[in-house]
Amino acid sequence: MIKFNAKKSGVVVFLGLFLFGIVGITNAQQTLPKGGNRLETAVKIEPGSYQGDGLKEAEYFYVTGVKRGQEIDIKGTFTAADIEIGAWAILALYDKDGTELAGEDEGFYEELLSLTVSWLHTGKESDKYYIKTECDIWEISSYTLEVSLRGEGEKEAPLVGEGALPIAEGGEEAAKEGQNWALILGIIASIVIVGIIVYFLLKKKK
Repeated sequence: MIKFNAKKSGVVVFLGLFLFGIVGITNAQQTLPKGGNRLETAVKIEPGSYQGDGLKEAEYFYVTGVKRGQEIDIKGTFTAADIEIGAWAILALYDKDGTELAGEDEGFYEELLSLTVSWLHTGKESDKYYIKTECDIWEISSYTLEVSLRGEGEKEAPLVGEGALPIAEGGEEAAKEGQNWALILGIIASIVIVGIIVYFLLKKKK
């Protein structure tokens, strides 16, 4: 019969938390690169969550590959450098020709300010969408930028050729769900394996 050992159990728990920590770091926010100072010098970013540094003047970014029928959502959360003076944040979305499609701006002080702009893509795929973040007055110490695409977009009917079968309705979602479960089970299996190895190593030393 295996007796309970608090020291060994603590090591196993620590390793488990360590592995989960690695997974959390992988999914953490990315560092937002320095944006261009105009549309022509905009910096490309992918959909995702970003952490930006201080903001004084306008910075421009762009995303591509948006499918027809998808909605592009941009959310910025801003922190004033001086909560007593405050700041004025601007978030705007432009099309590939530089025409402003949507924008928000607002002043704020102590509390964080969240601005959101959205646009339904009805043009062809791979058109550029430009994003502008700006501090119009005083200074912003830091901000986050979340870029997401909602909806699967319009799809052409799959070609069914020799040896090819169409994807059943809901097949893609089921595949993604299966991948998620595989990842979770893989993490659990790794924790169990590491725990067993540590247990027997400690037992051998004893």
